[in-house]
Amino acid sequence: MNKSPFIPIALAVLAFLSINASEKDKKSDWIALFDGKSTKGWTPRAKVESFEAKDGELQLFSKVNVWVVSDLKMADFEVEAEVKIPTDYAGFNSGLGFRLVGEKGKPKGYQCEIDRGKPGGIYGIGMGGWLYPAKGAETEYKKRSKGLFKPEEWNKFRVVCKGPSIKTYVNGKLVAEVEHKQSLEGHFGIQHHGKGGTVAFRN
Repeated sequence: MNKSPFIPIALAVLAFLSINASEKDKKSDWIALFDGKSTKGWTPRAKVESFEAKDGELQLFSKVNVWVVSDLKMADFEVEAEVKIPTDYAGFNSGLGFRLVGEKGKPKGYQCEIDRGKPGGIYGIGMGGWLYPAKGAETEYKKRSKGLFKPEEWNKFRVVCKGPSIKTYVNGKLVAEVEHKQSLEGHFGIQHHGKGGTVAFRN
């Protein structure tokens, strides 16, 4: 497999990505979305207070709802990242976007929710809202996600997409699994919902 970020989208294999490079990545099929030292390859879609690489983390601070979108575009993939949200903003909301489309402003596509309320939930941006938990699945979702997200710690998120199948994991546990084919290819992104504070991504 070509290990550069510019892999052909037409490859009929599952590509693996991570948020930043490590020695393990260099010896495997993982492709870094974040090089661990710069914001190269990422573009804010609105004004942000700060967006920087610091201490091996991709840190985003904003007072407005904003998406920062990666240059990398893929169809089938597995992506992992560790995320830490600010503890002094009770309603803080972030997300890991994937299969995002649109070249300017707010993209359309999918979002793996990163917050205290629905961690690991799947939101369809410009596609009707919540895909999971959808209406009627709230009880199931609560059972799956109970106690998984630790607001004051680093939390590991994983998203696996293959064709219309979308699965999300929080700290190693399966949370969401849906079939949806409105967007089957697109960019990755990270979100800051604009309530202040800094959200950090790594690994």
